[in-house]
Amino acid sequence: MGSGRLALLRRKPGPWTPTLSLVLLLGCSMVGGTTMAAEVTQAPTPSAAELYTQKDTRDVVALVEAAANEVRLHGRDAFASFRVKGSRWFQGDRYVFVLATDGNSVVYPPDPESEGLSFLGFQDLGGKLFGRQFLEVANSPEARGWVHYQWRKPNRSDRRPIWKSTYLMAVTAPSGQRYLVLSGLYEPQIEKAFIVQQVDAAARLLQRQGRSAFETLRDRRGPYFFHDTYVFVDTPDGVEVLNPAFAEVEGRNILQLKDKNGKLMVRDYINLAMGQGSGWVEYFWPRPDASSLPERKTTYVRRVQLPDGEVLIVGSGLYAP
Repeated sequence: MGSGRLALLRRKPGPWTPTLSLVLLLGCSMVGGTTMAAEVTQAPTPSAAELYTQKDTRDVVALVEAAANEVRLHGRDAFASFRVKGSRWFQGDRYVFVLATDGNSVVYPPDPESEGLSFLGFQDLGGKLFGRQFLEVANSPEARGWVHYQWRKPNRSDRRPIWKSTYLMAVTAPSGQRYLVLSGLYEPQIEKAFIVQQVDAAARLLQRQGRSAFETLRDRRGPYFFHDTYVFVDTPDGVEVLNPAFAEVEGRNILQLKDKNGKLMVRDYINLAMGQGSGWVEYFWPRPDASSLPERKTTYVRRVQLPDGEVLIVGSGLYAP
């Protein structure tokens, strides 16, 4: 149990009943005696005002939106101002940069000599091809969103990679040329908007590919892993069919699992997704690859129908800072 992860000591047919060791690890229990329902709320329509709680995050979104509007109005004539150090667009380690839809750099203020290079082959130190993910977000129905990857912060004595989150928008210039306008920040606090984007993208993938999408959802180099965040998938009757962070629970029926406060979190988030389509649930759960102690987690879930008609619940969450 010292690994700090869920441990299943034996496998039994039928609904899964955790061993005493697992109960102690999670600080949770199964149905029996007094039960408290998990706190659930119907998900509001996502908006910047509701979902971006951190000033740094709001500032990056506002900067990209303003820069995208400049490109929409003035096209390439806007690019020169993006390169001016000390301007609104280039302050310290925060700057606006621009890519073409083929992944080539058009404006890159920190290193203008690199303009013209392709971002498609760029990967972080974990092998994540974040340049390709920029284009995937630009081609999503929203044509905007976040990409998260590990990168070294410039002008920092500690050269270890840290998490960077980059926000981007796709915009069409007066010429008809389409561009990606981007800016990022280092070590942001996880926002609900990040989680909604992740779950919605996973749901679209499942709608297209069915259970064949599980391989992509498991890939730690893909867009569905960042910080302590990962995607999980359950059946309506409570079987966890995908959990790449806690693979020990895959294939188990965890419908009756309660957290350390006695909340039936799995039952409640399944009922929420099946009844309302999507929503948020708060409960206690361990972080992956960390302490075994359960921590407060806020999870977004939504119902999704696969091409063969199967209905699943896909979710992801953020831990309290």
